Amino acid sequence: MNAASPMFNGMVTLQKLVDTVALLYAILYFPAPFFWLVIHPFIRFWRRFGNRSFWIAAPLWLAFAAGLILVRHSLFAARIHRSLWTAIPGALMIACGLWIGRQVHHDFGLRRLGGLPEMSPGRYAGGVVSAGIYSRLRHPRYVEYMLTFWGLALLTGAHGIFVLAIVTVLMYLVVAPFEEQELREHYGAAYDAYARAVPRFVPRLRRLRQGAGNMPGT
Repeated sequence: MNAASPMFNGMVTLQKLVDTVALLYAILYFPAPFFWLVIHPFIRFWRRFGNRSFWIAAPLWLAFAAGLILVRHSLFAARIHRSLWTAIPGALMIACGLWIGRQVHHDFGLRRLGGLPEMSPGRYAGGVVSAGIYSRLRHPRYVEYMLTFWGLALLTGAHGIFVLAIVTVLMYLVVAPFEEQELREHYGAAYDAYARAVPRFVPRLRRLRQGAGNMPGT
């Protein structure tokens, strides 16, 4: 029993660390699709205010953060059985999400990631980004968030994190078409051609030819 105690204590400490990471990730990224659901369908209205529109993000994130912190014990109260069969896929999903996030940062840039060209298209140069990861997926950033949430759900085994992962997927399924409609109105035939060539969330197995020049996605 004494020999097993350090290992048990180590596992408990590791689980607490993973739970903390999952909670922090949820606080940072779970509100994102709700924010864009407010923005994308009404982009013409928000563009009147330019980058000042981003101020609405502050109360939204604070409200979600407060809510998640208040229910944090409920999020982790019930769990599925965890083993290597859940840990390995979970870790692989997170690793894949991190890799996609790195590619997105490289191909998209901080200003685009922040949505600045969407709020103030006349102020920032924009276009449909079709190179790099965007030659494989139209919305790699959304795929990154979905994979990471599912990875954390499998690692924690927490029913509450699974619920957040499911809601995240459903929200991006709703948000993506609104964003694409906005991009079609802005870029016209160029975005239509890009959308026909590149899948939304699931990459094709065959190698896609990278588009030339700069064209959008998220």
